[in-house]
Amino acid sequence: MDTIDLEKLVQKGYYVTLGATSSLIEVIQDPIKREENLKMLGRSLDEITQTLAEKGVTTEAEARSYVDSFISQQVSGKSTDNSEAAGLTTVTTTAKTVDDGAPEKSNQKVKASMRDEIEELTQQLASLRSELEQLRSN
Repeated sequence: MDTIDLEKLVQKGYYVTLGATSSLIEVIQDPIKREENLKMLGRSLDEITQTLAEKGVTTEAEARSYVDSFISQQVSGKSTDNSEAAGLTTVTTTAKTVDDGAPEKSNQKVKASMRDEIEELTQQLASLRSELEQLRSN
């Protein structure tokens, strides 16, 4: 089995799992979705897998958008437009550290623990992006 095939298989497995989890949550929360998901079980395994993978991709994009908007709200102290937060766009950002010599008003908005968490998450995101780029180039 080729590495590219293995990578695609793992990625599709991730999206299928994410889609299945999202569907399970919908089944628990919404009776209408419960009926839709039960009807889906009558289809072939390939169709179910494809549907769940597509749902996983959508769920990941929505979650990424939500986290990006949440982080930008915390850093800037402003609320973002809900239509922007609902959009499925990829955002490329550059992390900027908060200067310890900044005015007190800025320091009040961003607590030290929040700054540390943001820096850690930014570092994790950067390492994941570079790892993904390496996998794509192989």
